[in-house]
Amino acid sequence: MTETLPHTFAHDQYADQYVRVEQKGKILLITLDRDEQRNALNAQMCQCIANTIERAGVRAQEDDSIRLVVIRGAGKAFCAGADLGSTKEQAATNSGGVYGGGFHDALWAMLRACVNAPIPVVADIHGPAVGAGSQLALACDVRIVGQRAWFKVPAAELGFALDAWTINRARELLGGAVARNMLLAATTISAQQAVESGFALAQASEEEAWGIVEKLSELAPLAVAQLKGVLNAGDSSYAFDANQQEKYQQCWDSADAAEAKAARKEKRAPVFERR
Repeated sequence: MTETLPHTFAHDQYADQYVRVEQKGKILLITLDRDEQRNALNAQMCQCIANTIERAGVRAQEDDSIRLVVIRGAGKAFCAGADLGSTKEQAATNSGGVYGGGFHDALWAMLRACVNAPIPVVADIHGPAVGAGSQLALACDVRIVGQRAWFKVPAAELGFALDAWTINRARELLGGAVARNMLLAATTISAQQAVESGFALAQASEEEAWGIVEKLSELAPLAVAQLKGVLNAGDSSYAFDANQQEKYQQCWDSADAAEAKAARKEKRAPVFERR
């Protein structure tokens, strides 16, 4: 049964436009609802998701009305990544995609919210999870995949730098060899590979996945909170050392990154020159 949400979950600008929030029993369901853009994330969507998860955590501790958060994507994709089509106008209003103002801060706020929430956050993935979509899946505690799910982080193809947390989290959850393949060779991880590696809990249809989620919500909440807290202890640092930070910024400011952006616009392969 879907319940009417309290005002605290409904007042974000994007809560109705691109992010749907429903409460079903003690499960809070967040749906990325931007199917025409394959649920690509912009800054306001990320911040809306972060705010929603943080409020769910507060509610969980106050009255036990929420025990678990589920994140889904509407349509055929879970999340196609960051919105690469942001404009100067979007950047000026802090609502753009990866090139828009504030996107990285909002993305990290969303990832931290998943990691730091006192309740489990489950990614229910029934389509591609690319770039920031894979980062969101990494930040969740449990992943359930459908037959059409796959994961890819094309940073090396697009000239992007990744934060240290994402790289370390991928290495921890996927294993060093698979993480290197995914990040350095931009390979794709299939639903079957995700399950076989332990990255995903199970492969299931949407109906079957919801049954799994309901069982997870029935587990002892205090025990789950304690276990998650220990598992994620020290796992929310996004800091680089000085040398790494310099390389991170150098990558984002590089001519190669600009070339990748231009190549996408012109529908051609990029030519990178290490500058």
